[in-house]
Amino acid sequence: MLNSKRRVLFLCSGNSCRSQMAEAIINARLSNRWIAFSAGSRPKGFVHPMVAKVLEEAGIRHKGNSKGMDAVKDVPFDLVVTVCSSDAEDCPVWFGPGRSIHHSYEDPSLVTGTEEEKIAAFRKLRDEMMAELPYLLEKNDAGKMES
Repeated sequence: MLNSKRRVLFLCSGNSCRSQMAEAIINARLSNRWIAFSAGSRPKGFVHPMVAKVLEEAGIRHKGNSKGMDAVKDVPFDLVVTVCSSDAEDCPVWFGPGRSIHHSYEDPSLVTGTEEEKIAAFRKLRDEMMAELPYLLEKNDAGKMES
């Protein structure tokens, strides 16, 4: 069916790292069932270059751009996932149709140290998301894809 795919929005404050990575992973790994989008409450206007690098290491190409919630406000989402690691005041709240859940991830762009330590933080995020997000989406989709 043409419209059988569910829509998920990944929200984060800056839409430069975590939400971008989540969008790319789901669109690459679960595109048969989900269409992923990302946005931020205070978009930084760029995607961190290490996001593309670690995604490409996993065979995922992502050419996303940092955008605000206004860019997706008219899309009917089945599920909205906030991925901020900070408290609720920094994570955007979605007031629209669909279910909203919070699944926290640390921001790898805040890691200081050597380039290897920084890229290791991005790889850790990628690996966590690749392991956790498919399960999270399937768990929240149980019984909703019946035709």
